Amino acid sequence: MPDTLPVVTPLLALQMRMADYLLQPDGHATLAWTDVGDGNPDAAHRLGIYHAAYRARLLETLRDTFGHTWRLLGDERFDALALAHIEAVPSTRGNLRWFGIGWPEGLVDSAGADVAELAQLDWALREAFDGPDDTVIGLSDVRTVQPEAWPDTRLRPHATARCLCMHHNTLQRWHALDDDREPPPPEALPEVGWVLVWRRGDSPHFRSLSVHEAWALQALGQGHSWGEVCDGLAATWPELDVAAAAAPWLRRWLAEEVLAEVQWPADMDPASEEG
Repeated sequence: MPDTLPVVTPLLALQMRMADYLLQPDGHATLAWTDVGDGNPDAAHRLGIYHAAYRARLLETLRDTFGHTWRLLGDERFDALALAHIEAVPSTRGNLRWFGIGWPEGLVDSAGADVAELAQLDWALREAFDGPDDTVIGLSDVRTVQPEAWPDTRLRPHATARCLCMHHNTLQRWHALDDDREPPPPEALPEVGWVLVWRRGDSPHFRSLSVHEAWALQALGQGHSWGEVCDGLAATWPELDVAAAAAPWLRRWLAEEVLAEVQWPADMDPASEEG
């Protein structure tokens, strides 16, 4: 604990009161206009502009981040839900990029699970767009892995890769919105679907994938070796021909730049042999 408390200067006190004023939903001026206007009645009007502008900027951010959700809901409903979120969950970061991080989960109760799922996809694509840079490996990188090394080899997915669980026809609705078509009504899927989201080059991408492929990618992301992934698939789905399924997955991951790194067993690393 510091020996002395920070000094609250008149300027800091005024800034704190200004922040409290901006965060009030109704904008009733606990910050008197005489504080900043030297008795000028126009100061209250100017404060009101700041109060409205704060919300307008956050609303603009949510519209930009959740573009397909906005199209689905329309201006009036989207804005009402967004403004309710703005009042309930004030911005806590200096970077507007992260405002709305928990909104998809909140939409489950306020707009329905199908809308929340579309918002989750919107958010995941934005995360992939400006997610961390990473390396990319291709077919030539894995061709150097010796057959006996494959069971202990680890393949790390790209830092932006995420597998989303879908319970509704969200992809069908997303594509309709993207093509400026009327989206179909929400429908529950007969069984859970999966979507892979990642950045390829400078652009975010997504595609559907089977439950088996999603399980394998997530296991790789948790650091499991190729042998452990294959054994886990066989144990979980005994009817699955793992060898026949895994080879096409690997080729596609490499072609689509989903994988970032191949990690050989320490005693079989080609780099150590070159040394």
